[in-house]
Amino acid sequence: MGAFDGAFDNLRGDQISSGFWGEHTSTIDWCEKNYVHTPYIAETVNTLTNLPSILLGLYGFFSVLNNGLPKRFAYCYLGLSLIGIGSFGFHMSLRWEWQLMDELPMIYVVSYAAFLILETSPGLEFRYGILGPLVMIAWDIFVTTSYIYLPNPVYHQIAFAIILITTTTRTAYLAFKLPPNHPSKVKIGKTMAWGVVTFAVGFGIWNIDNIFCNQLRVIRDAIGPLGVLVEGHAYWHLMTGYGSFLIFTASILLHLCIKVSPDAYTFDEKAIFPVVYPVKSDDRRKVKQNGHTQ
Repeated sequence: MGAFDGAFDNLRGDQISSGFWGEHTSTIDWCEKNYVHTPYIAETVNTLTNLPSILLGLYGFFSVLNNGLPKRFAYCYLGLSLIGIGSFGFHMSLRWEWQLMDELPMIYVVSYAAFLILETSPGLEFRYGILGPLVMIAWDIFVTTSYIYLPNPVYHQIAFAIILITTTTRTAYLAFKLPPNHPSKVKIGKTMAWGVVTFAVGFGIWNIDNIFCNQLRVIRDAIGPLGVLVEGHAYWHLMTGYGSFLIFTASILLHLCIKVSPDAYTFDEKAIFPVVYPVKSDDRRKVKQNGHTQ
């Protein structure tokens, strides 16, 4: 481990520190009380609320394949599933190995999204050839190695935030450059905004759960089984999973608008789980009449 072991010990209180999976070796033990519902899962609510992200990622992954989109976009959604699986194992066991399987894929997936959003030259060939993937891999190796030797959760959050903010800023800039009256611009803007807001609200609830952990535990004890509805970190899982799904969908359409055509692909922004699909020939003519082509 390292100098920052137990960086979040203030959240643990009188938490049980071992269980079915052995001694807890993670640097974080969340506000949810351990082994309340079953002796086989350390944090039941935090564990099970990863299932929607896993399923959403698989849904997005297969939608890309079924709709004939370039496979590179399927890996974004698959990454969401992998993060969910890692987080599931982490909260189930509170083991350091599973903590890495939760936190490091977050870096990898956002790095991959950043790589894609920087590849904005026309056509589906990579703009920077092999150099782009090599830079992405080098960044991921650096963060992985440094985090293993400096296992401070704050360091991971800073590294994640840097690349997330960079990617989001770049995405917003590219969306702004789309033809002003084109329907895709509105779809992308609204869906991206909903995704970012959902993500941000989840982040806020997570921090409320951290800061007011003791008070929230009193409330959970008082309301009995309904206490599962006051597990703040669980909302982080649900909201960031859904927010990421919306952001990926909007980014994929944006990417295809730039690299292929603003008229070739679309998605139903009214759908709860929108996915990108090719525009049919008749619909494509309608899109061109309502907007501008590049």
